[in-house]
Amino acid sequence: MKKMRFLCLTIIILLAFSAFFYGCESAVLSDESEPFDDLHSVVDGDPSFSAPTVEEETPLLSQTREAPIEDASPAEPSPEAEIEESDPRLEESEGKDSTPDVQPTAAEPAYRYIEPTTDLERYLAACAKTAVNVRKGAGTGYAILKTLTAGDSLPYLWREGEWIAVWTGERVGYLSSAYAYVTQTNQRIERVIRAGLQKIGTPYLWGAPRILDENGNRSPYFTGASFDCSSFVQYCYFVGAGIKLGNYTGSQADHTVGVRIDDYADLRRGDFYFTGSGSISHVVIYLGYGYLLQTFSANGGPVSVTTDGRWKGKFISGRRPDLTIVDQFR
Repeated sequence: MKKMRFLCLTIIILLAFSAFFYGCESAVLSDESEPFDDLHSVVDGDPSFSAPTVEEETPLLSQTREAPIEDASPAEPSPEAEIEESDPRLEESEGKDSTPDVQPTAAEPAYRYIEPTTDLERYLAACAKTAVNVRKGAGTGYAILKTLTAGDSLPYLWREGEWIAVWTGERVGYLSSAYAYVTQTNQRIERVIRAGLQKIGTPYLWGAPRILDENGNRSPYFTGASFDCSSFVQYCYFVGAGIKLGNYTGSQADHTVGVRIDDYADLRRGDFYFTGSGSISHVVIYLGYGYLLQTFSANGGPVSVTTDGRWKGKFISGRRPDLTIVDQFR
């Protein structure tokens, strides 16, 4: 009986030991086969398997695959991030006027001036009535670029309120419309006028030496130290455009090649016209808008820019020389 009990106990112990050993082996085998089961499920198309989407990738994995080499360096802080940071200096300035107390400055205008294709092509010019400053912007607070003398001009661009935009040769400038007027002209006429403007202040002398002699050649006796009205007009056209006008008002009126003007209203900048009481006694260069460039006997001249109030009422006729014909002396 004792032997039977011992045998049964032994069998029970062996069965318990076998069950314990089998359970451990199954657990080990299950842990080792798990990765392989996942791989096979992808290859075999197991419907119970769902592949991770791109969004499910970890940030580290994503950066490792896609980020360029340049991104590996620390990112520079953006200007926006710097502005958003709290700055005591910005907090102190809140509610205060931050406008700098300086003179206004004009930004370089985005404009490209196109020169006339020839020196006879007509264009609009802004002409000074008196000495006037050309400024960087449309206002007296802007810096001065240059100063025009009375009668001088710059190419007209546009109007900006009470200011006229002009081309200074390098950039856009502005002059007050109260001291300027706009009229048609061309480069050759402007050279004629500027030749005369350079003689502003030269005294008057009746019968002063002409720049051309009686044959239309350059006179050796000319000094430019004085002018009368006809010698001054001859000088301006010869020096400015190479045109040879006659030595006296009569020959300039009758023999100048070009257009005769019988109506004062038809005068243009650069024309010259004759005045007198019944007969010609004086000649002036018309600048437009009722302004003249001339020299006359009253008070000894001198060469100056004047209004035409005194001479307009005695207008006789005018001339617009043909600027393409140089040798028209007589």
